Amino acid sequence: MSMTVGRATEAEVDEIYDLAGVNREEAVGIPYEHHKEEMIRAYEHSRNFGAYFLAARTDGKLAGWVQVDKSGDWVTGKEIGWINDVYVKKGFRGNGYATVLLKQAIDELKEAGYDEVRLNVYSSNEQAIKLYEKLGFSDLNKFMKLDL
Repeated sequence: MSMTVGRATEAEVDEIYDLAGVNREEAVGIPYEHHKEEMIRAYEHSRNFGAYFLAARTDGKLAGWVQVDKSGDWVTGKEIGWINDVYVKKGFRGNGYATVLLKQAIDELKEAGYDEVRLNVYSSNEQAIKLYEKLGFSDLNKFMKLDL
């Protein structure tokens, strides 16, 4: 299997949207009937402001994706690179797709002039955290909650 990575085609974006919500449910561990619609709305909002998907492909099949975006640091007001979503389809996991996608996204954000890249990850998603740390990401802050 040979992997290629590049900007997602419209057909691949359609497939990403078909799978939207599956990724979120896996990341948070909570079934919810509106995950798909909310993910598509978030993807579209970001795309309206210049975000795009990088797609990993093997033998012409979509294996995974990352959405490359920008955001702002709400403390400093500085514009930063942002990774919205990383997902590798189940049949392709364990083969380095997420690493390749993330490295490509980071390279593209660096080429675009960003000197910092951030992302969010749920604290229960230990596998993703290990990958992000391996790539050099570090813990920046914590969101905490209190159930009432």
